Amino acid sequence: MTGWIWHLRQWARRLGPAGLVGLGLLAAALLLHVFQVESLQQTTRTQQARLADLRQAAARREAQPEPQPLNPLALLPRTGEASQLIGELEGLARAHGLDLPRGQYSVSPQPGTSLQRWQLVLPVEAPYPALHAYLAAALERLPNLTLDELKLKRDRIESGELQAELRLSLFVEAAP
Repeated sequence: MTGWIWHLRQWARRLGPAGLVGLGLLAAALLLHVFQVESLQQTTRTQQARLADLRQAAARREAQPEPQPLNPLALLPRTGEASQLIGELEGLARAHGLDLPRGQYSVSPQPGTSLQRWQLVLPVEAPYPALHAYLAAALERLPNLTLDELKLKRDRIESGELQAELRLSLFVEAAP
């Protein structure tokens, strides 16, 4: 063991301070290469493999035919279902504590399309929270229903009941 120490001292004396600093920097560079550069190269290889997989998946997707865009008008209910939908509106009104004593209904074709528009005018007397809940539920349940106009009237400011007139449109696909 003492022989190794003696040889190291001889090498240190021959190299001098500048040589020892250079030898230390060389050792630091080797350690940096082993711990940092190798791990970065491994990460790079992993990312390149992932990129190749993504390119293959993209090429497969391009090779597949594109699906035809969905026509939203094809999802509309037929004209014969309009009475059921109006019945569903009345059922929602009863579920929210509203009474629909009378209403006006009219049907008009939409020019240039195969749609029919059912216009509903519904007078309602109800508290505001119940009316709001009814409209929210109806518009959520029936995506082909639109709220065209809402007129609110209250006789006295302290009254909890509103007199409302709802103008709704229900769009259906006309039977061919």
